[in-house]
Order: sequence, then structure tokens, then C-alpha cells
Amino acid sequence: MPRRTTTKLLRLHPEELARIAARAQACGQTPARFIRETALGATPKARQHLDAESVLRTLGRLGRSLEQAARLARSRGDAVLAQRLADALEGHTALVDQVVHDGRPRSRRTSR
Repeated sequence: MPRRTTTKLLRLHPEELARIAARAQACGQTPARFIRETALGATPKARQHLDAESVLRTLGRLGRSLEQAARLARSRGDAVLAQRLADALEGHTALVDQVVHDGRPRSRRTSR
């Protein structure tokens, strides 16, 4: 799509702008994009899990760090530290599962 080069001044009451900004944020958009897309016929949909997405990104970084630390401990022959990191990583994985499943612990299926 070509670059947008035309502007339009829009006058709003502070309360109107606050409502637009809040709805745009709930949809994961800037106020300008929200106004433009809504005016062009799009139906805005609030994103339900913005907080969960941020938490999952942070948990992902922590998980990668734990995995790297565990690998390093194993490569240096530190079995005690490697086991502690493996236990921490297991707890981390359980926490990620809980966030992904909306705070409900995931039931574990046993193989028969």
C-alpha cells in the first residue's frame, strides 16, 4: 500500500479522545489507526489477552535463559546445579501452561 501523505485535522472533546484512545488500546491499535479503520467500515474487536501476551513473552525469555543455564551447568559437569535448573525449568513450564490455559491448571493425561 502506498505511503499515507494526506492529513486531516480532527477536533474532539477530551472525553471523546480518551474513549477513542481506550478503545484503540483495547484493540491493540493506535488511535489514528482505530479511527481510520473504523471510518472505513472495519468492526473493531478488542483483544482479550493483551496482558497474557506480555506475560508469555517475558516467560519465554526466562525459559530460554533457564535452558541456557542448564546446558552450561551440564557442560561443566555440575550435576547439582543442572538438576536444580531442570527443576526450575519444569516449574516454569507448568506456569506457562497455566497462563496459556487462562489460569486453570492443565489436566495431565496418562497413557494407557
